Amino acid sequence: MKIAAAHAIASCVGKGELGPEYIIPSVFNKKVAPAVAREVMRAAQRTGVARRRRRTDTQFWF
Repeated sequence: MKIAAAHAIASCVGKGELGPEYIIPSVFNKKVAPAVAREVMRAAQRTGVARRRRRTDTQFWF
């Protein structure tokens, strides 16, 4: 799940933004938290760590 979180964080930096001085997104980037939550949830479900199943009748914010 840590690797999933790291990949989610890395995905928030666009190729045009990537450079020697900018390799991780800003703390003010609003895309980071939902991306990390989504990918960690998926990793937990994929590995069987998640105890609760995702509800299909509810629309989540991410």
